Amino acid sequence: MADRPTSRRARQAEQTHADILRAARRLFAERGYARTSVRDVAEAAGVSAQTVYYSVGSKRALVTQLNDLIDEEAGIPSLAMAAARATDPVEVAATPARITRAILERCGDIVRAAATGAAAEPELAAMLAQGHDRHVAGARQVVGMLEGMGALRPGVTAAEAVDTAAALADVRVALVLRDDYGWSFDRIERWTADTTRALILA
Repeated sequence: MADRPTSRRARQAEQTHADILRAARRLFAERGYARTSVRDVAEAAGVSAQTVYYSVGSKRALVTQLNDLIDEEAGIPSLAMAAARATDPVEVAATPARITRAILERCGDIVRAAATGAAAEPELAAMLAQGHDRHVAGARQVVGMLEGMGALRPGVTAAEAVDTAAALADVRVALVLRDDYGWSFDRIERWTADTTRALILA
C-alpha cells in the first residue's frame, strides 16, 4: 500500500529537521557558534534559511536542541536501557563512565566547542547547563538503582553518591583527561568506572 501523503510529508519534515541539526552541530564545532549564521546552516543542510526558521527556529533554538542530538549520536538511550536491565551493581555503577565515554568519543568536537565558547556565548552556556542537568539526573537514576539493590557504600548517602558519580563522569573532566593528559578513551572510561565503584559501592 502506498504511503499516505501526510505520513510521507511528516517523515520528510523529520528528516529535514535532523539534517539541519546535524549541519548546525558540524558548523558550530568547526567554526564556532559566533562565526556560524543561520544562512550557513541552511546552505550546509541544503535548504533555505526560511526552512531552518520554520523547522527548528532561530539560531538560539538550534543550540537548545543540540543536547538531544548528542544523546542520539552517543546512543545514550540504549546505554540507559542496558543499565535498567542490569542486575549487577558493578555494571550499573559503570553506566555514567560508559555514557561519558560515548559522548566524548562521538561528540567530543561539539562538546569541546561549547565548553570553549560558553564564557562568551550565553546560548552555549545554557546548552552546557542543560546538558549538566541531564547528566546529574542520569547519575541520580543510577544511584537510585544501586540504593534499591542495597549496594551503596556504608556511610555514603544517596546525595553524596550522586555528587560523586556525576563529578567523576562529568564530560568536562573527561575533556581535561583527553586533551591535557592525553588519556585514551579506554583509560578514561576505566578510571572513571573504577573510581566511581571504589567510592560509592559497598
